[in-house]
Amino acid sequence: MMYKILLMGPQGSGKGTQAEKLSVHLGIPAFGMGQLIRDEIATGSDFGKKLYDIILPGNLVSDEDAAHLLQLRLQKPDVERGYILDGYPRNLAQHAAFTFDTPTHVLVIDLSREESLKRLGGRLTCRGCGKVGAMSDGLKPGDHCPCGGEWYQRADDTPVAIERRLEIYEKDTAPVITKYGSLVRHIDGVGSVEEVFERILKVL
Repeated sequence: MMYKILLMGPQGSGKGTQAEKLSVHLGIPAFGMGQLIRDEIATGSDFGKKLYDIILPGNLVSDEDAAHLLQLRLQKPDVERGYILDGYPRNLAQHAAFTFDTPTHVLVIDLSREESLKRLGGRLTCRGCGKVGAMSDGLKPGDHCPCGGEWYQRADDTPVAIERRLEIYEKDTAPVITKYGSLVRHIDGVGSVEEVFERILKVL
């Protein structure tokens, strides 16, 4: 069975965590646009340098560049048996640019706005490895991650910024989900990581 999975859902729905678990379970790579951008910059290529110059002042990568980046990634041999794409396409322009492959499954992890705010408000990120943790698990800003990096609260994890991101998701990403019609499967995002993962496996 070929799995070309688009994993969608609002901020705080646990997409990244579920993508990692699914990647291990199915034996196919999982990646999001942020990771692809970081990986391309790390290669030192001309395209990577261009991306670095765009994101350094805080600008967003264009839909064309994002599509090109994804196209490059899908040419690598490890995606022959499929892949999990976390949080792309984010808007109708990205959907229109994503002409070079067709997903087999579109999984949407649903979460209420209140739950998203609750989760993200207590979210911490490691400066070293980029891993995400939660204050509800006893972590505090300034604590050290097993990798040696420091946990901190991202500027876009403040309540005002979170509200803005959720509005963008509802305005820009929800219309993309409707475009995929019968491929879409909705998963209840409330519960433990394991409970949500079991729901995803059942849907697949």
